[in-house]
Amino acid sequence: MPSVEERLAYLEGRVGDQTDAMVDIRTDIRGLRGEINGFRGEMHGLRGEMNGLRGEMHGGFAASRSEMNGLRGEMHGGFAALRTEMETRFAGVDAKITWLIGIQVGMLLTIDSAALSYFFK
Repeated sequence: MPSVEERLAYLEGRVGDQTDAMVDIRTDIRGLRGEINGFRGEMHGLRGEMNGLRGEMHGGFAASRSEMNGLRGEMHGGFAALRTEMETRFAGVDAKITWLIGIQVGMLLTIDSAALSYFFK
């Protein structure tokens, strides 16, 4: 069986090993804390970039929206002019169709009356 001094030396060695391990763990934790802080800084930088992109997209969408509204106004004006022109043209055509139908009905009555007078003669 080992003597008391040997056991004490063994225990002192073990405690020294554990103390060295604790120092290494503390060093690793400090390094990890530094990396986390660096990561936080990068995330804040990315947040700024995302806000910049959001602003650019908002400006781009606003420009597109105003451009679309301008095109909508142009189309509305064009369709209104086209409608007015078509109403004007159809008004002239409507009068001509009325005359044509009137002439055809008159011709039909003339032919019918001639046929009836020939039949009943």
